[in-house]
Amino acid sequence: MSFLDSSMRRAEMVRDWRVWIEKIARIVKELLPDAEIYVVGSVARGDYVASSDVDVLVVAPSVPSDLRKRAEIKVLIEDKLQLPYYHPFEIHLLRPEEAEPYLRRARGSIIKML
Repeated sequence: MSFLDSSMRRAEMVRDWRVWIEKIARIVKELLPDAEIYVVGSVARGDYVASSDVDVLVVAPSVPSDLRKRAEIKVLIEDKLQLPYYHPFEIHLLRPEEAEPYLRRARGSIIKML
């Protein structure tokens, strides 16, 4: 796949972020039933562009402290959704106390999913 093709497909994923976030949320809930899922950043503010990332906060007390285990969960999410290498979703797995600064910084630009 060419760079242009992957860029165009990535832009489509950004445009269709709500559909993808719902899919991500369903998978997250399978893996971490106590999770809350938030979209923050430019997508939540509504000022995103085709090259934007979609910042997804997954907040749950059951998020492991071990960073490798967090990475394994992210890989599971990506694998279950068959996300391509160029996908725009920045998935941040956080415990509630870790999420506070993110949510405070985002203030009114937060979309809570599920």
